[in-house]
Amino acid sequence: MKNDKELLAAGYVRFSAPAKLNLFLKIINKRKNGYHNLQSIFQLIDLQDEIFIKIRYEDTQININNSSLLIKPENDLAFKAAQLMLLGHQLGADIIINKRIPIGAGLGGGSSNAATVIMAINKLAKFNFSNTELIHSSLKLGADIPFFIHGKNAWVEGVGELLYDIKISNYIYIVMVPNLSINTKTIFSGFKLTNTSIPLKIASSYNTVDHDLIKNDLEETVIKKYMKMAKLLKWLSCFGNAKMSGTGSSIFIRAKNLKMAESIKKNKPRNTNCFIVKGLSVHPFYSTDQLGSRQAG
Repeated sequence: MKNDKELLAAGYVRFSAPAKLNLFLKIINKRKNGYHNLQSIFQLIDLQDEIFIKIRYEDTQININNSSLLIKPENDLAFKAAQLMLLGHQLGADIIINKRIPIGAGLGGGSSNAATVIMAINKLAKFNFSNTELIHSSLKLGADIPFFIHGKNAWVEGVGELLYDIKISNYIYIVMVPNLSINTKTIFSGFKLTNTSIPLKIASSYNTVDHDLIKNDLEETVIKKYMKMAKLLKWLSCFGNAKMSGTGSSIFIRAKNLKMAESIKKNKPRNTNCFIVKGLSVHPFYSTDQLGSRQAG
């Protein structure tokens, strides 16, 4: 694969696709169509995939090259996003994805890639669709994609399509991911909603007193099914209020400072990836610094 400089010289444009954390996750009830209504706070973080895109004007081919061999091109959400955007247009696209966000970790990597491809093609091909239009059309691909197109931290409701801006400090987080990929559909199908949960009041800013102790309702289902998750959650809980993001497999805590984060990372359990990340206020696509900041994993 060509390096960054070679790709940029060949006419590709580079975009960053950030991950997100669910600072909590409440499952409110189940819809007739099988989807669950939820409440959550989504926080953008500076753990990012890099996406290089070039519009093809000579034909309608869509070529995608993902650095992760675990993702088949036809199953890649980014590929489906390109198909969605280019349908009915006499254009194609070449897409190269350098993955850093772990797959199946509840960090929204696939959805973020898809959202970035949608926004990038809209910009590069000069389609000029509004964000509202992009969000509406992206929902058919995945419930988390609208959040990334929205581009700001959000209080999230519905199946993920109802977004309300929320202010969150750019905290430092330790994110730990065991050598394990968890399928979202499997966890939701195994989750038993005992009764309808009482919805929380929508907040416009993150309050540590009100929100820190709200857990992830899917946690119990996951740790019963995966012993690795139970052990890691117990280990990380020694250092703070450990929570699972999404349907797992990532577990995180907010760090008091960088020194604390580095100490935890140094002593992490075997076969576990550890990332020290920082919260973002805005998606790199909308910030003046296109590449955003990066934290070594």
